Amino acid sequence: MSSLSRKNTGNWGETLVLDKLLAQGYELVQRNYHCRYGEADLIMLDETGLLTCVEVKTRRSQNFGPAEYSVGKKKLKAIAATMNAYLFEHTEYPEIWNLDLVVVEDFHPGRPPEILHFRSVRIDE
Repeated sequence: MSSLSRKNTGNWGETLVLDKLLAQGYELVQRNYHCRYGEADLIMLDETGLLTCVEVKTRRSQNFGPAEYSVGKKKLKAIAATMNAYLFEHTEYPEIWNLDLVVVEDFHPGRPPEILHFRSVRIDE
């Protein structure tokens, strides 16, 4: 798959997840925040008002295994550093935040994609 196809698939998955979370009462704060440490796909306030970084992984096949397995320690550390940079720039938010991982699996043409939402993913520093 070309990098453009991966980017389009990723953007499609992020939009799907964003719409689902907005319908569940989340509020978008920022999409695709970039800094020198990495990127946060979605930064949102969850239904309780807690700042939440949402990492979205979209798969159109199972060739590389479950998408949730692709988020290892290195990626988690990059997300933590990215969120710390975001909070340094945005002092209006408390330093407490949450990480959710949302997996979009679109393996079966003609059927809606399956969305798996892992809340409060633990980051071991």
